[in-house]
Amino acid sequence: MEQLRDTPLLAAISHLDHCAVIGENRQWTWREVHTDSMTLALRLEPRAAVFNLCNSRIGFLVAWLAALRRGCLQLLPPSGGLAELTALLQSTPDPVVVVDDPQALQPDWARHARCLVHVPGATSRAATNDDLAWSPPWDAPLVRLYTSGSTGTPEPQVKTLGHLAQGALVLARRLDTSIAGGRSALGRIVCSVPPQHMFGLETSVMLPLVIGVPVLDRRPLLPADIGAALESGSDAAAWVATPLHLRAVAQAGQALPRCGAVIASTMPLASDLAARVEALSDAPVLEIYGSTETGVVAMRRTAHDTRWRAVAEVRLQAAEDGTRVWGSHFPSPRTLPDRMEIRSDGDFVLLGRQGDLIKVGGRRASLAGLNLLLQGLPGLADGVFYLPATGAPTERLLLIYAGPELDRRVAQAWLRQHMDPAFLPRAFIRTEQLPRAGAGKLPRAALDRLYGDWLARKGAA
Repeated sequence: MEQLRDTPLLAAISHLDHCAVIGENRQWTWREVHTDSMTLALRLEPRAAVFNLCNSRIGFLVAWLAALRRGCLQLLPPSGGLAELTALLQSTPDPVVVVDDPQALQPDWARHARCLVHVPGATSRAATNDDLAWSPPWDAPLVRLYTSGSTGTPEPQVKTLGHLAQGALVLARRLDTSIAGGRSALGRIVCSVPPQHMFGLETSVMLPLVIGVPVLDRRPLLPADIGAALESGSDAAAWVATPLHLRAVAQAGQALPRCGAVIASTMPLASDLAARVEALSDAPVLEIYGSTETGVVAMRRTAHDTRWRAVAEVRLQAAEDGTRVWGSHFPSPRTLPDRMEIRSDGDFVLLGRQGDLIKVGGRRASLAGLNLLLQGLPGLADGVFYLPATGAPTERLLLIYAGPELDRRVAQAWLRQHMDPAFLPRAFIRTEQLPRAGAGKLPRAALDRLYGDWLARKGAA
């Protein structure tokens, strides 16, 4: 890891007094971030299991470094759901919950874990440059993320700091060839994705730690807030977001000033939506293909490219159960469930995944592909196709959606023009809000509950 020696991650002197996090009323330097992390580290037991639930980017970064410095196992839960988190706390030895806002603490957590509130900057201690510098445990399995649970139960994925840091370097190198002026043209990162998710961790935590670009403290979600966050700086920013955020921005016609690049992931992105956001931002929209198991695997400029190009040192090979992937920034090989058409030059086209195929009325289709069509459905704020797991040959799709009520006749007419009639939804289920996790994924179990509640209401009517 010699290439990481002169980086903010190791508190290199060349970076200590540069900006790390941009807040509403102040900026934090890397010196202040590392100093504060040492203060928090003193409150952690070396063998504790730290649940980093900090909401602010500065709070998460301080807790992240504190746990790494102390050699603690650090767990990043897949969602903020109380039941899921309580189950993890109960099954984890010596759990410690760390938050940066006392209002975020749930009373039930104290029954299962030690709870710490650490407000960054509230305390300070003298620290020399030598105190701040450290040698991380590169190969220790000290980070545990979880898959989204969109196709079943969330599965733990153990990471080392070395793999995460290498993944950020790989991403930075691809940005150098995908953005005019390369990574040096980006003066800051504006992230709409939580840092507990692999995509958010890679782009808004590890990327700043290995290349020194500052990150905005807040997480803007609404189109106007995203536009204001981008406009608040004097230099170009990379906006990190999901296709859901991009769709909201496009529907609102929200201009994205001072945007040097849009980086999107977590679910498929439609090419016409990417083109609309490029027009609003005057910047390339770069889509990442990856997974919690691997991190970034490939990228493309979706408005212009149908093919994906693997990042450096990644190799792919078709397999019976999906695709085998080798890389320098994750334990290799890993098997991804997606089927690919791999070209001779290494580029590939996604063909879908075996478990994603549904059969309705004798016809087959990719559920992810059908959901991709919904990004263009007029008047739809948020929605997803759902197929009940009854296995009945007469079962049909349903559309579960949130937001303003759709005119079913108009929506059906639009869908009929864009998809096989066999897959037209037999029912529209409107809900107040879809149960999306912070990164936009929809756990299958949550959709099952929504469907069950709808059936119960229908039966009682």
